[in-house]
Amino acid sequence: MPTQCDALANAIDGICAARNDGYDVEISRFNTIADFEQALLSLREQDDTFDIVFMDIVFGDSTVDSDTSSASIADHNEADADETGNSETDNTTHHENGIEAVARLFGTRPQDEQNDQDNQDDQDALELPTQVVYVTGHAEYCTKVYDTDHVSFLLKPVGRTELRAALKKAIDRCETYRSNPIRVHMGKMEYVVWPQHIQYMERTARTLLIHYDDGRVLRSYLKLRSLEPMMPNYLIRCHASYMVNLYAVAAFAGTDFVMCDGVRIPISQRRRHKTVLSFERFTRSAR
Repeated sequence: MPTQCDALANAIDGICAARNDGYDVEISRFNTIADFEQALLSLREQDDTFDIVFMDIVFGDSTVDSDTSSASIADHNEADADETGNSETDNTTHHENGIEAVARLFGTRPQDEQNDQDNQDDQDALELPTQVVYVTGHAEYCTKVYDTDHVSFLLKPVGRTELRAALKKAIDRCETYRSNPIRVHMGKMEYVVWPQHIQYMERTARTLLIHYDDGRVLRSYLKLRSLEPMMPNYLIRCHASYMVNLYAVAAFAGTDFVMCDGVRIPISQRRRHKTVLSFERFTRSAR
């Protein structure tokens, strides 16, 4: 029999599959908070994070089911859902609940003590904030969850309509954040970059060139992999060295994009399938 975690993950997968907004959703599931934390820290080491987390609140002593997706989806079974039948907790031991875990993991992002503070131009520590959706059978936590930033509070059993609304709200918040301006350090200056004004970005040697729609070019030591998760879904990575703004594309030539100013941006073989899918979702066909 599928667990509550599996049922939630399958429902989310079905909702995402029905959406046609250009998102490729990857769902991960974790059995314990420790496993989830380890995966999160591994992502942060790669300058990435989960986008959305579906988090339960009350956990059992030894068994926790969770769901996490690229929007990270984390759902954990309650203590009374322990398949071993051991639903009682040790009153002498405090077990971290979901609210406390969210506060610890997402309240403030841990600073990388390994960062070289002298290299202020290397901004590989950029991170997209994670949107949290609480899923629980305990209504008494409806006030306590406001100790942390979250987008929704869902009570089990979760209906498909409520789940769809919570997921849409979380995705919308992700997209709103990605559309906000980014501060880019260069020397003693801080430049403000608005994603919608980027025509394309290219990485050459150790320099990132940000090409604006008005012809300006900003040079930075950022890496594309640091900026990619912060960008709206109309800015796509079509090559290891390029990201393009689909609003600035004049034509698709199969192996490259032709931009509005005539510049041709290559599409790598490895990224071709995902690039074509994003382009087809973004545009409408007229034959």
